[in-house]
Amino acid sequence: MNIVKLSAATAAGLSLLLLALPAHAQTEAQKALAGKTVHFLAPSMPQFAALAKFFPEFEEKYGIKIVVDEVPFENYRQKSLVEMQQGTGTYDFFAVDVMWLAEYAAAGFLEPLMPYVKNGDLTDADYDIDDFLPRVISGTGVFNDTLYTLPIGAGPVGTTFRADVAEKAGFKLPERFSPEFTTKYMYDAAKKVNNPESNMIGFANIPGRWFWGVTYLPYLFAFQTPETKGDEYVDKDWKITINNERTIASIDYFLSLKEFMPADSANWGIGEATAVYQAGNAFGTWNYQDFVKGFFEDPETQAKVAGKNVHLHTPAGPSGVIDPWFGAWSLGVSKDSKNKEAAWTFMQWVTSKDVQERATQYGAGPSRHSTYKSETLAKYQPWWPGVYDFMLKETNPDERVRVPEWAEISDIMGEEGNRVWIGEIDSKTAAANMEKRMTDAMRKGGYYIPGRNDLPKQQWRDLTYYDRLPSEWN
Repeated sequence: MNIVKLSAATAAGLSLLLLALPAHAQTEAQKALAGKTVHFLAPSMPQFAALAKFFPEFEEKYGIKIVVDEVPFENYRQKSLVEMQQGTGTYDFFAVDVMWLAEYAAAGFLEPLMPYVKNGDLTDADYDIDDFLPRVISGTGVFNDTLYTLPIGAGPVGTTFRADVAEKAGFKLPERFSPEFTTKYMYDAAKKVNNPESNMIGFANIPGRWFWGVTYLPYLFAFQTPETKGDEYVDKDWKITINNERTIASIDYFLSLKEFMPADSANWGIGEATAVYQAGNAFGTWNYQDFVKGFFEDPETQAKVAGKNVHLHTPAGPSGVIDPWFGAWSLGVSKDSKNKEAAWTFMQWVTSKDVQERATQYGAGPSRHSTYKSETLAKYQPWWPGVYDFMLKETNPDERVRVPEWAEISDIMGEEGNRVWIGEIDSKTAAANMEKRMTDAMRKGGYYIPGRNDLPKQQWRDLTYYDRLPSEWN
């Protein structure tokens, strides 16, 4: 794993901080794990790099060695699935994206965690699982009422813009969650500052095929009406509903941002779009809240843009609808691990109140009430406290439908959407193709078997399901 090296001054400061921390007595069961080695498969992302700074501290405290294999984000799902399917136990625990939880849990790849949470011999007495935000822990790690993973951070998707560029052009960007920030506002603002001849494009979009199931969805949701919210993909009988005028309008809007992009941008992913923004050559781009510190606000690596940004939500559509995005990465123990107790010991430590709060100064995101309310978060990542209420009350863990077929649905949107971007088909054809192919996927999954009465509950229609206290899950 590419772990950022600390300067001598930072390392010395961290050492003094560690000496000042209260020492928690280890249980006999924890002491017995000394000498173990656990293997971790992780994606290459800023929040994991932030946590990695603390791994030596864990190894010194518990005597358990952490070996990390890092994989690029776009290759991670395939790599993790292959490893899980082979059942070799090569990796003791995995990073799990919220949109893949149903697929992994339904296949039996992950170990239920609540027995470990409640095991006082392995879990520190002050772990306090009820300190996690209810929708964060349930939306990240619960499938069929069972807890399978622990969140290392969770947040909304959004957009980042250069406040100084807007000011120079004679306007001020709105506040986060302001109804003023609409799809029309975003397009008009991007057009106003777009000037490729001066190396400034209006918006660095992300149209690469693999990414449509992530970066296009804010617009699919934005073009809903209050009456159609909840029916973005399927109706109450699981019939695919995506072929409609709202989807077509959302694709057309996504495509309109091509006006600001270079001709060779059809395969741009998060890396390409972010690099253009970091170089100071884009007015705006997509963001995910956990990426803000690492991608946009690190003065050592983003000197051209750090401190000059405004981080907003995704734009509201014509009917005022904002995408209720829920994104999160979490940690899950492999059912094939030979070192489950050692893996759990690490997981409960790295997601503890103490470590989570300290890690936010390096870019890790919050998932606990105490972290959101901490002075550390407010000091080092001041864009986070403003989304606390959103994550408590508005966010939708089922924004990307929590079924094992989601990865296939996402890929279908990416393939058909990217075909529109490159001019191979139009948006109407794409929406029709999406409906047909998604229907085939759901039929293959058994959703249309006559008389079947055990279909999954559509929890996004009543989000109170996700509001239980974390300790109440199985």
